[in-house]
Amino acid sequence: MSPSNKDIAALIVDFLSSSAAEANEDNRDSLNVAIDCITEVFQFEKSESDSLIKNTFKGKKLAELLESASVSAGASGEPVKVHIPVEDAEAKAKAEELKLQGNKAMAAKNFDEAIAKYTAAIEVSPSNAVYYSNRAAAYSSLKKYEEAVKDAEQAIKVDPTYSKGYSRLGFAKYALNEPEEALEAYKKVLDIEGDKATDVMKRDYETAKKKVENSMNLEKSAFNEPTDKSATEAPGAGAGPGGMPDLSSLLGGGLGGGLGALLNNPQVMQAAEKMMQNPGLMQSMMQNPALKDMANQFSSGGGMPDFSQMMNDPAIRDMAKNMFGGSGEPPK
Repeated sequence: MSPSNKDIAALIVDFLSSSAAEANEDNRDSLNVAIDCITEVFQFEKSESDSLIKNTFKGKKLAELLESASVSAGASGEPVKVHIPVEDAEAKAKAEELKLQGNKAMAAKNFDEAIAKYTAAIEVSPSNAVYYSNRAAAYSSLKKYEEAVKDAEQAIKVDPTYSKGYSRLGFAKYALNEPEEALEAYKKVLDIEGDKATDVMKRDYETAKKKVENSMNLEKSAFNEPTDKSATEAPGAGAGPGGMPDLSSLLGGGLGGGLGALLNNPQVMQAAEKMMQNPGLMQSMMQNPALKDMANQFSSGGGMPDFSQMMNDPAIRDMAKNMFGGSGEPPK
């Protein structure tokens, strides 16, 4: 079976890692950037290189394979011819250099500069999904999530199999509080990667899934929340003529029972609750002379007031209608 591009990339990453260990500090940084770029493009972790080389090349390193190939080519006497158009090669090299500069700017948290470099790389090579994906990451770092979505979608359009494009899209959608779209994008990442999906990819998916589930639970709770009983009762329920409350029935008939009966009556307590929630209504009531007299009568031990006489006062009648409900219109 022929080695895949990822297998070959693993050989190169292994070679660069060995070279970085022997290089000076400046060169080591450049080699590490190159390693990051290669692993990002071919979608594998640096730590996976050894297993890929072992499975595909039986553990042979790049230098060993090249040496074996050189010996074989020398024995056959037939050189391998590779033709790469000069213009294409130069353009690709220029775009890759711009991308590397963008990656360095990202590492230094110079996100505006990174965007400029990735944009320049796109202008040179507009059919490379990686450049759009990287620029999407830079936009997200600046919290410009709408722009990140556009670039991520363009990366997917250029290469529908490029999982990192979906990953960038999922991140931006999640940041825009669109968890359903984020979940869909992260699921696409797992579908593309299959068994090779990393823990980070799986964690992104689970995070989006949890937010979607929480959102659905909140909506369900709000939908099932019982409505206020007063809102479901027919207008004027328990009311007297004209939609007004039947105060004699509220007080247990005959206005008996005293203050205790009032406090034990649900409709009276409902009215009291409305008064507590509406300071303006309470103030208006206490300014009414008839109610002031009623309060004085209670405080002096004079017993229950004459409610039928009080209801002849239009202001009190209106206040009672507001507290107890009722349409205020005569029955038709």
